[in-house]
Amino acid sequence: MTAPTIHYEVHGEGDRDILICNGLSQTCANWRGIARRFTAYRWILFDARGTGRSPMGPKPYHIDDHVADLTTVLDRSGADQPVLMGFSHGGRIALRAAAEIGDRFSGLVLVSTGAKQTVLRRAYVRSWYESLKRGGISAMAWTSMPTIVGRKILERFEDWELIVKGTVSRNSEEGLKALFEGMLRYPPSEEDAVRIDLPALVLRGDEDPLVRRSDHHDLVSWLPGSSEASVPETGHTLPLEEPEQFVELIDRFVATLA
Repeated sequence: MTAPTIHYEVHGEGDRDILICNGLSQTCANWRGIARRFTAYRWILFDARGTGRSPMGPKPYHIDDHVADLTTVLDRSGADQPVLMGFSHGGRIALRAAAEIGDRFSGLVLVSTGAKQTVLRRAYVRSWYESLKRGGISAMAWTSMPTIVGRKILERFEDWELIVKGTVSRNSEEGLKALFEGMLRYPPSEEDAVRIDLPALVLRGDEDPLVRRSDHHDLVSWLPGSSEASVPETGHTLPLEEPEQFVELIDRFVATLA
């Protein structure tokens, strides 16, 4: 069957390209603010298949389908040895891509990315999936909000309904179900991480209930020569909660690359 035509966007005119793999229910819309504000980089954003403006494509989804989509975006955007950045679920895709086509990238950044599939993380993901099946995207967004959306974001919004409406407007129920069901077939992260030969940076917020310090320790141990940083008083949505600190950490990492 024919692969879907993936929607992508390019923002900024800097000399260094950064390609972002979104979180599970994110789209380009979640990253445009950062991309338009910090123009020293050329930010390449894309909607994963089944989300935003990218069509479903054939099911069931496999992790390599996402890598194929990412590769297509690389080719069509003219990306030149970009830094590959993965956020949350996108971090798992980035690990696979870095293992399979690492020569296409200059570095790897993992943001709010889990390592091993713990019982607690499986329970979180299962609760979101069951909420999606029983009550649609709105129910899933409300269920996941305390875990996914950081405290600082929640404090900024007087009406949390706006957060939910944003998630609903950018996603389809069928697409999210396909993503969740595909995740069940992902191989262990360690299998890909140990094959990666790229400079890497691992980032998390200290208040992230989904990604623990142990995740950082595991990822760093699997990625020789990698560095790590934690941002205090920040949750899972680190880039959106503290964009200045986030980009400063990226700046420092990029400065170490050839």
